[in-house]
Amino acid sequence: MKKVVLVNPYYEETDHIQPPVGLGYLAFCLKKNGFEPIIIDANKERLKEKRLISKIKKQKTDFVGFQLYSVNLNKTRKILTSLKKSFPKLITFIGGPHPSASPEGIFDFFKESLDFAFRGEAEISLPMLLSEIKKASPQFEKIPGLIFRENGKTVVNPPKFETNIDQFAMDWEQIKPETYPQAQHGAFFKNFPIAPIVTSRGCPFNCAFCAGKLNTGSVFRKRGVGGIIEEINELYYKHAIREFHIVDDNFTLDKAFARSVLREIIRLNLKASFAVPNGVRLDTLDEEILALMKRAGFYLVSVGIESGSDRVLKLMNKHLMTRQIKEKVNLIKKSNLDVAGFFILGYPGETEKEIKKTIKFSLELGLLRANYFIFLPLPGTPIYKELEKEGKLKNIDFNNFSFTEPSFEGDVNSKKLIKLQKEAFIRFYFKRPKILIKNLTKVKSLKHGYYLFKRALHWLL
Repeated sequence: MKKVVLVNPYYEETDHIQPPVGLGYLAFCLKKNGFEPIIIDANKERLKEKRLISKIKKQKTDFVGFQLYSVNLNKTRKILTSLKKSFPKLITFIGGPHPSASPEGIFDFFKESLDFAFRGEAEISLPMLLSEIKKASPQFEKIPGLIFRENGKTVVNPPKFETNIDQFAMDWEQIKPETYPQAQHGAFFKNFPIAPIVTSRGCPFNCAFCAGKLNTGSVFRKRGVGGIIEEINELYYKHAIREFHIVDDNFTLDKAFARSVLREIIRLNLKASFAVPNGVRLDTLDEEILALMKRAGFYLVSVGIESGSDRVLKLMNKHLMTRQIKEKVNLIKKSNLDVAGFFILGYPGETEKEIKKTIKFSLELGLLRANYFIFLPLPGTPIYKELEKEGKLKNIDFNNFSFTEPSFEGDVNSKKLIKLQKEAFIRFYFKRPKILIKNLTKVKSLKHGYYLFKRALHWLL
């Protein structure tokens, strides 16, 4: 049986550590096709380059793959270069958001340290590649989403997003979600331990700043309700999971589907809580769905608000107005659910006055929590392409690619933008004692408090 090592790299700047869902799905499909997957979560184990390379070498594998975000480009190249130097015959591959967004220049960046890459979903494509490599005349052109070299040129196969996602599953036995620390996505939680679950894939919306559909496509695809409930039961009884994070892009998009899932969760009558830390679209929520969420054990609804300016919301192609935002946030609160809001500061074309308007808007909505992200031009998004065309991304540095530091000089200068972001956090949490106390009462342990303190320092210093 061929051993395949899958790596989630260590990202020092991250303030949350959660199971790598994408690698879990790949591991399941590799097992199904006769391979032996080994997941190394360097982020969980805090493995820097030297220790990670040592751990990979000990596996004595022929295949190593990395999950790649833009923030880890340079570090991943360094690790792959070192591995190739030690093992020239090692087959290396990458997948994830960055190659999905920027497939054409991937080999120019990685040079000889990289053999293959994938764009989009790779559950079908990766086992195909590993089987095809063995052949005398491999036909790489037939593998969906594969990025490979042919006669010195980069070939990018179109991705295929499988309609039947029930054929895929998570390898929970290897990932062991119950072993992850209290540094989860969303910062706060009601119960512990936590596991992320996927109930659907794909996003039909066209928000100009979002790269989601590059990874999972624009067609909404849902799992069978029975399979979802079976997975929840497995996690609850075999892994002692007591909180479930639905990490879909659009859990409430198909209301009939969401209602069915929620009713089945209610029927289970588990002593567990639920949350949607990635957020749901406000315009998909109604009284019935919110009432079912409350009965099912949801305690907080995260939503992408983005801006307090109707003009900026139009620039973002958000298809939401501030009036609708207020109405839907009030509807959530009326359902006795807390609300967390996400906001983007420094969007291209946004003025300082509009940023201040967004901050003021966030303070007026009655949110329990708010997160203020400095705009990040994610490769492959409509706004990235627009900025690139205008020549505004020439000095972009993926070594300093984060939501706390501007990646390019926009309409509001970088120093001012950073100052406004810090002011927003301070005004929301520290200048409103009731909100601060309410959040502090939700700290579950000294360890949880430590992770929250680290997160606060990350955003404020």
